[in-house]
Amino acid sequence: LKGGDPFVFGRGGEEAEELAAAGIPFEIVPCVTAGVAVPAYAGIPVTHRREAVRLTLVTAHEAAKSGGPQVRWEHLAADPHGTIAGYMGVTQLESVVRELLASGMDPNTPAAVVERGTTSSQRVVRAAIAELPRAAQQARVRPPALFIIGPTVRHAEQLEWFSRRPLFGERLLVPAPAGPLGEALELAGAEVVESPLPVTPAARAVLAALPLSGCVLRSADEVESLDEERDGPRWDAGVAAWCLGAGAAQAARRRGWRLVEELPAQASAAEVAGAIRRKHP
Repeated sequence: LKGGDPFVFGRGGEEAEELAAAGIPFEIVPCVTAGVAVPAYAGIPVTHRREAVRLTLVTAHEAAKSGGPQVRWEHLAADPHGTIAGYMGVTQLESVVRELLASGMDPNTPAAVVERGTTSSQRVVRAAIAELPRAAQQARVRPPALFIIGPTVRHAEQLEWFSRRPLFGERLLVPAPAGPLGEALELAGAEVVESPLPVTPAARAVLAALPLSGCVLRSADEVESLDEERDGPRWDAGVAAWCLGAGAAQAARRRGWRLVEELPAQASAAEVAGAIRRKHP
């Protein structure tokens, strides 16, 4: 299982060959690679008619290879109508920029770094290519991150849709089935983690991937089932318990949840989303 597309810098080809050599049946499922998906979530089209007609996907560590990089930076630097999407780009960003500028790229070329793209923790830093390493360092950008260089980056100012949603930044646990409630929260911009109860090891791993901002709880039983999970990673005292009904709220307070927000038991999905938005604008 891979994030993004298994054949784009995921070593999927090598692993599939090992399976084939061992006589193990396999299936390859094409997906959306980060080099396209992450810019889209930052409002950056990787191509644009008459402006960017080529897209190059590169691994940033190629800029630091002592034996000479496989990437022809001089060709990329000389192409004013191309977009460069660089994977694993935080530690080698300065080297990449140095290679491109030394090869003649316009220092005012628009560029961006996107940290944890497509998630509730997404952060975007935009600057001219010559200033991007310093801007990323000042913002303390950390892996995983992807950089985008090219004229289409300037469209982000108008097209940055993801971070403008009202619940952007919220990562909410909703016990399964989330149903219309989960759909409404996602539509408002929250990252919804739907988990079975009791929590399975797989769900626990997903919950631990990024910090939670809250849980939406519809009964005292859901509160009880999740209480022991609060000792896990990515849970802290700031995780809010959004409780539908007095029963769930009383159970959360009894269990020592620090932030308990009680909502009417029959609150609609839209009302729940609105309450979270008002509390955390």
